Amino acid sequence: MEQAIAETVALRCDENGRGEPLILLHGSNADRRQYANFMPLLGEGIRAIATDQRDSPDSPCAPEPYSMADHAHDLAHFLDERGIDRAHVFGASYGGAVAMTFAILYPDRVKSLILGVTGSERSRFHAPDLSALRNDDPDAVRRFMMEAVISPEAIDNEPDLVAEINDVLLIREPEAFARRAAAIEAHDMTARLGEITAPTLVLAGEHDPIAHASEAREMAAAIPGARFEMLADSRHGITLQHRERTAKMVRNFVLANGREVAA
Repeated sequence: MEQAIAETVALRCDENGRGEPLILLHGSNADRRQYANFMPLLGEGIRAIATDQRDSPDSPCAPEPYSMADHAHDLAHFLDERGIDRAHVFGASYGGAVAMTFAILYPDRVKSLILGVTGSERSRFHAPDLSALRNDDPDAVRRFMMEAVISPEAIDNEPDLVAEINDVLLIREPEAFARRAAAIEAHDMTARLGEITAPTLVLAGEHDPIAHASEAREMAAAIPGARFEMLADSRHGITLQHRERTAKMVRNFVLANGREVAA
C-alpha cells in the first residue's frame, strides 16, 4: 500500500437514486457539481454518488502537498464512513487518475471501473500547466477548458451548455492549482495497469485534445480484460456534451457488473 503524504480529508457529496453504488469523480477544474445533470440520466437501480476531491471549496484540506494515493485514501475513508464495502467507480480526466489509483491500491473495494478521457501518466494529458496559466490569466484557463471540453459548434450554438460549463468550471486559488498540478505531474500508473482486477471500461472522446483516443486505446489494452469505447464527435467533456450517450454506457456497464450478475 502506498503511504499517504497527507491526512485524509472529509469529502462532501451529492447523491441520486438507489441501487448499485457508483462513485463519480470529477475533473481537475471542477468539483462534484460536474455531475449534477449527469446523475439523473443513470436511471433506476443505481445509487450515484458524486464526491468532491480535496482542495474543493466544500472539501478543504491543509495547505500541504498530496498525491493521487492520498485521493485514493480519501475515497476509501469516504466509503468507510458510509458503510459501503465495494462500489463501482467512474472517474473523468483527473478523476480517472484518482479512480485507477484507487483500483490498484484497493482492488477488493472496486466492483467495476470506468475510466473516462484520462491517462495513466502525466505525459498522456496533453494540456499546459494550468496552475502557471492561472497565475498569468485566469480567463485563459476558462477559454482553454471551454474549447477542450465541447465542440466549436456547441460553443457557438448551445448557450445553455456554455453557461452550465462556465458555472461548473472551478478556478481554484493559485496554491490549490499548484497542489493539484503537482499531484498529476507525479501520476504514473502505466507500469501498474496490469494489476487492475476489476472489470474495466475505458471511454474516450474522438476529438479529445487532452486525453487522446489513440492513447486511451493503448491504456485499455494494458488492463486485463478491459473494454474500449470511443464516443464519436466528442471532445474532453463527455459528462457534459453528449452526456446522454456517456450515461447510457456507464449505466449498462455498472448493471452488467452488479449484484445480479455476481450472485
